[in-house]
Amino acid sequence: MFYNHEKLMKGHFDDTPYTFGGERTMKLFKKLKQLSLRSRLMIAVIFCILFPWIITYFVSNYLTKDPLEELAVNQAIRSLSLIEMNLKHVLDEVMYTSNYIKFDSSFNQVMRQHQTIDPSSPQAQQEIVLNFIEISNHLSTITDIMSPTFLTILYNNDLYYMNYSLSEFHPLDFYKEPWFDELKSLSYYQTLWIGVHPTYIQSDQDSNPYLISFGNYLRQATRYDAYLIISVREKQIRSLLENHQQDLSSEFYLTDHHGKVYSSADETMITQTLPYDVNSKEYDIVERNGKNYFLVSHPVSYSDWRLVSLVPYQETIGNINSMTRITITTQGALLLLFLIGLIVLVRELTKPLIELYEVTKYVEQGDLSRRAKLSGDNDISKLGFSFNEMLDTVEDMVDQVRLREQEKRTAELEMLQAQINPHFLFNTLNAIRLQIKLNGDPKSAQLIHALSSLLRMTVNRNNPFIRIEEELEIIENYTKLMNFRHQHDIGLTIDIELNAREIEVPRFFLQPIVENAIIRGYNEKKGSIVIHASIVGHKVLKLELTDDGIGMSEETLLKLKDKIYHSQLSTQSKKQHSFNGIGIQNVYQRMKLIYGDQFIMELDSKENIGTSYTFYIPIEKG
Repeated sequence: MFYNHEKLMKGHFDDTPYTFGGERTMKLFKKLKQLSLRSRLMIAVIFCILFPWIITYFVSNYLTKDPLEELAVNQAIRSLSLIEMNLKHVLDEVMYTSNYIKFDSSFNQVMRQHQTIDPSSPQAQQEIVLNFIEISNHLSTITDIMSPTFLTILYNNDLYYMNYSLSEFHPLDFYKEPWFDELKSLSYYQTLWIGVHPTYIQSDQDSNPYLISFGNYLRQATRYDAYLIISVREKQIRSLLENHQQDLSSEFYLTDHHGKVYSSADETMITQTLPYDVNSKEYDIVERNGKNYFLVSHPVSYSDWRLVSLVPYQETIGNINSMTRITITTQGALLLLFLIGLIVLVRELTKPLIELYEVTKYVEQGDLSRRAKLSGDNDISKLGFSFNEMLDTVEDMVDQVRLREQEKRTAELEMLQAQINPHFLFNTLNAIRLQIKLNGDPKSAQLIHALSSLLRMTVNRNNPFIRIEEELEIIENYTKLMNFRHQHDIGLTIDIELNAREIEVPRFFLQPIVENAIIRGYNEKKGSIVIHASIVGHKVLKLELTDDGIGMSEETLLKLKDKIYHSQLSTQSKKQHSFNGIGIQNVYQRMKLIYGDQFIMELDSKENIGTSYTFYIPIEKG
């Protein structure tokens, strides 16, 4: 494990953000795990009962949607078929009248007589009246049994026949209608489905404002130019639509193939155009007035007209689906009652567990006198009895441990009373130092002072961390004693930046390094050790220790690094240990245990030049 200073300066010690995927899910699972057994059982019961019911509810609605729509459409088609049957009766009367006028030979003879009248002759008026009466007599056989119908026959000589008063409407005004040119272009067997238009009968304009008309060109049948126009009141068809609309709360329309409304229960819709495709053979769902409707279209016999039904979607499906919803709702109510009973049962079954939990809480707080009050012969009651017996045993053991601890403290007190007070030893050494100094031996006095300070720091270990300034003071005293003991002349230079003096470091972590430098680094028993301390990046204390000893070869350095960085703690004997029982490897392992990966130790050495140690110590311990 090798580190460099550049990596450190780039922010190696910065905190790295760490994110977790699915954090909300993990929190939810943690909350569920933290719930009591009773709560988890209740949640499981609620989920296992309500979830299938909810799924059933939605699946039932989904699966029945298409059949319900098909049922509603079929019902609308049946209604339109009934309306079409009644409407066909009206159209059959119109077609019968048209065919009678076209193909009846006696009637055609009367019409030819009418066509030969010269309007300018003196007898013309009399001939017109007689012929008019004859035509009316022929048509009375069919008009008397038909629904109220207005007939108009126009001749090319500006003569005409109609079954209404001339004061109501002049038949020749039909020539002015925009559809009359189309009527002229018809073949003998064609019928012009003129459709709806405002009534031309003045007396009907208030009560029956609209008529539905049909036209035929009679040229080929009678060998003269004549036009037949038949009109029926729109209200007659409207009554057919209203009869069914009242029953189904739907809207029915008679339209052409473009969607223009010919008849409707809503009179304001007549002559307007529906904004939908009314020619589709399939049903459609359209929007009208902010609501959805089924649109069903049905063809009308003899023509390209359409019967259109608009059925409220939600109302129809809701009515048909009401029984299913009532059934599912009833099931839901029964399941809810069952769920309440099951929750009550779970609460009763878990009461003994709650009792055991309450007892454990008192035990956690140190009250060993509480016991679970359970009755019965079930498994939970047996567990409670065993738990009470365990508490009895634990309480006895605690009493025994408390008695032994009291006896142990008494013995320690007696032993401490027999020991010599360390301060007595320090004061005695200081008295000897002063006496020697007064006798003119300052060097010996300094050695005794160094030994006294070092001994005081060794004995006083209440705090494992001390200021770096105090640690280096220990190194000064230790160097003096080592020079005296081994007859070395090792100089110690200490350089501490002002802002680094108060930084705390582990006690005695530098002593093994200095000891190794003095014992193993100096064969000539003379040299110097330089220690420099500074702060890097406001977060790291950088401590450099350099000696000018014999150093080591590159091969020896690699072996030493491998031993320090990668080997387990040393199992050396006490003779190999340094002053306080730890070596360089132990120093590295100790600092790693304290600071983790934020601590870095760099080691460099060159043979016959010296060795250097560089420590990067985080100011805030990890």
